[in-house]
Amino acid sequence: MNGRPWTPRDADERDLADQRRLFNACFRKDKGEDTFRWKYLDNPHGRALSLVACASDGRVVGGYSYVPRRFLRDGEPVVLMQASDAMVDASARRQGIFTGLDDLVAERAGARGVPLAFAYSGRLSYDGFLKNGWRLLGHARIVRYRFRARRGLLRRGRLGPLLAVGAPLLDALWTRRDDRRWRAHGHDVAALTRVQRFDASFDDLFAAAAPRRGLVGVRDAAWMNWRYVDTPTRRAECYALRSPDGTRMDACLVLELVDGHGYVVDHLARDEAVRERLLTAATAFLHARGAEEATALLCEHHPSAPVLERLGWAASRGDLPFRDVFPFIVRVCRDDADPSDLDLRRWHLADGDRDAEHMSP
Repeated sequence: MNGRPWTPRDADERDLADQRRLFNACFRKDKGEDTFRWKYLDNPHGRALSLVACASDGRVVGGYSYVPRRFLRDGEPVVLMQASDAMVDASARRQGIFTGLDDLVAERAGARGVPLAFAYSGRLSYDGFLKNGWRLLGHARIVRYRFRARRGLLRRGRLGPLLAVGAPLLDALWTRRDDRRWRAHGHDVAALTRVQRFDASFDDLFAAAAPRRGLVGVRDAAWMNWRYVDTPTRRAECYALRSPDGTRMDACLVLELVDGHGYVVDHLARDEAVRERLLTAATAFLHARGAEEATALLCEHHPSAPVLERLGWAASRGDLPFRDVFPFIVRVCRDDADPSDLDLRRWHLADGDRDAEHMSP
């Protein structure tokens, strides 16, 4: 046992129930076992590298996984690992389970030729990650569009209910503002068509849209179906923007719309003109669907950031971690990993690159 009061072992399907139990206890969720089968076993980019920690009586008291993700690095294929679900039972805290499992999976990933692991870190594990060899590369920031005023006004402490009385007038002014903005950008909500499943036409779009420099997670049809269509909760809505003659997919958009909040989860566009057309249509579409506000998570260097700014989306004003900004971290798994990849500007990320089945609560 190497002096530890717990023993690591490879996880398999028999451990799904314990992984579910640990996850729900650690993160205060109510996920079913199907979530972990989907995440750890069904991923078309490969099964997760998963370990569990067992107490002396055999009880599973911890778990941790690396989920494989195919990337393009300067146009060439490479497999990276996404850190997922660092979990320790309350009865087994302060026994080195998190750091021990983290070291083991990083070592195994490196032995498989994986140069880097990455994560949008959660609040509970952030400090532990940084103390155990992970590096903070920077942050992605929430950008927001407010379509209606009442929700935002109610948040303003004691004055909120009084201010909210004026929400209908403010909404009318905002609607006029929005109409002028979207007409100026030529929005066409009807051009967005629902995608039930992705096919080879999406692979062609990704090949055209993927950045030629830096690191971008592969979005092939199989991964898109797994990531957004076949999830246990089915919260994502996927849309296409097709070429004028209808023969090809020029852009793709993934949204969630829950309790009046819209989330721009993922999108791809064949060129910059299409990107502007897509994001204009997406903004108008969310308004038409009754969203009170919408958010997207973007790094400052993302090409969509200036487009959304022109459309009236505003970056969060604060710098509160896990509310306004989200830390992006990496761990080097091999000594021959290229140090240039520790520059956040080389990473092309979307909200859907987070380790979460859905972005909405």
